[in-house]
Amino acid sequence: MKTPYSILLASLFLAAPAASFAQNAHEIMTKVDDATNHSYSSSVRQMKFSTCRYNVIGGKLSCAEKPRIVAIESFGVHRRPPGQRDLEFKALDVIFQPVSDKNTAMLSWGYAEDDKASDFWVYLPVLSKVKRIVSVADNGESGAVFGSELSAEDADVRKVRDYTYKLLGEDTYRGRPVWKIESTPTASRSKRSFYGRIVSYVDKERFIVLKEDLYDRSGRHYKQYTVLNVKQMGKVWLVTDAAMNNLTKRRITTWEHPSVVLNVDIDEEFLGQRSLTDFAYRERQMQLYRKHLAQGKNGTQQVSTKP
Repeated sequence: MKTPYSILLASLFLAAPAASFAQNAHEIMTKVDDATNHSYSSSVRQMKFSTCRYNVIGGKLSCAEKPRIVAIESFGVHRRPPGQRDLEFKALDVIFQPVSDKNTAMLSWGYAEDDKASDFWVYLPVLSKVKRIVSVADNGESGAVFGSELSAEDADVRKVRDYTYKLLGEDTYRGRPVWKIESTPTASRSKRSFYGRIVSYVDKERFIVLKEDLYDRSGRHYKQYTVLNVKQMGKVWLVTDAAMNNLTKRRITTWEHPSVVLNVDIDEEFLGQRSLTDFAYRERQMQLYRKHLAQGKNGTQQVSTKP
């Protein structure tokens, strides 16, 4: 006959592995945050986005239209405020090709404070107008980044504390041992998120996410993020080629980094509202930072991701 005491012991025994799994999943995602967001302080990049509608024929994906190609110069800094776990960041992305979109720019600011949403602004030179991108629209996800399948939320830096985590198991992805971890937004985060849950495939050795399945609030498998190439810069593992597949719209965006420099001394004043509308000021500053893409200076780390 089972006594209340023995039943209590049994329940505690059964509950212990689940608690351990939850704790391990949180620790893993904290290490992912360290490897992805805390391993360098700034970057200057050239990026190229390619977006198209696609068909799947014979199990292979192919563009059903001429891809839209957008080339971007990107400048960003981030830091951890004293006493904070999460980062503050500022970034400026400027289109230089095609000519029809040249000088379209996006300014991003992220904050370490609890429940403070990141800010995104886009400057449209054709309209000479700055438009603010809301984090989540009432009728869907946040605005697209330069017409790609990356939303503002996708481009944002996730805070570890904004999610609860569950270890779903272990697997192998493209020959790499991975953990499968489910991230569910907290009550406060869900108000600012289009996603109801995210399943991440985390590289066990490098602590970088190699693939993510993103589900909307209704549980529909909405997007899939896939890493296509990774480069090592010193102690930093950097994703240089990736794709975002919108499974509902059948549109895909791939992007690559022709060149990247890390840990460049960037004046944060440059990453402000003035750089959206003052072309002459912005161009002077960009010329200074472009030089780092040609050669590493003052201990910066550099990689050319193309032969």
